[in-house]
Amino acid sequence: MKKKESKITIFILLMILGFLLITQYKLVQSGNKYVSFKDIETLTRKIESKEIENDKLRIKIDDLVSQIGEYEVSIYETGDIESVLKIELEKYKKASGIDALYGPGVVVIVSDGDRQLLDDENPNNLLVHDLDIQALIDDLLNAGAEAIAVNGQRVIPHITEIICNGPTIKINDELYSQPFIIEAIGNRKYLEAAVNAPDKYGFVLKQWGLFLEVNTSIHLELPGYDTKINFEYMKSKEN
Repeated sequence: MKKKESKITIFILLMILGFLLITQYKLVQSGNKYVSFKDIETLTRKIESKEIENDKLRIKIDDLVSQIGEYEVSIYETGDIESVLKIELEKYKKASGIDALYGPGVVVIVSDGDRQLLDDENPNNLLVHDLDIQALIDDLLNAGAEAIAVNGQRVIPHITEIICNGPTIKINDELYSQPFIIEAIGNRKYLEAAVNAPDKYGFVLKQWGLFLEVNTSIHLELPGYDTKINFEYMKSKEN
């Protein structure tokens, strides 16, 4: 009888011990939240994005500190900052596209193809369109082009309009027929690759049968943007 009671007692004690262990485990785990791999990936990308933003802000801060230093030196040496501001103005005029510029770069010539059409092929496949010119410009800009002109018209990103108009293309409200000549100032090696590399749009145009030629130049002269810029929606804020 005593042996049976002893077994019952041990069984009850084991049950109590098990209950206590389960309770303790739940209490410990209650403070931990499960994080999926997707959440980890998302948070990692957010952290990386913030780090990139911080790096850009640090560079911007360094530039502003440098500018302040130049202003202080100019004031100390000449009593004003006019000379420094003129240098800043010239820099922004170059970046805006208003000034005529020169430098090394590439010349890209594009015109309609003259191969025989395939059966039931659309003739438009062998014609140069506005989208073709824009795609070539985008590749050149992505490769580091500092200034671009098409048929003598300076291209200003987000302002210059390149629109098909029958057999011609309108650039900055001026009509041009083929051939279309794209001039781009920048690193000649990078710009040439931006047109000829197998994964670039220029290579695809040649595969379609359009005429495309790219040549490097040690000296290009690009005109300034001389079309009046009209902002339809932006207004200056009055103090």
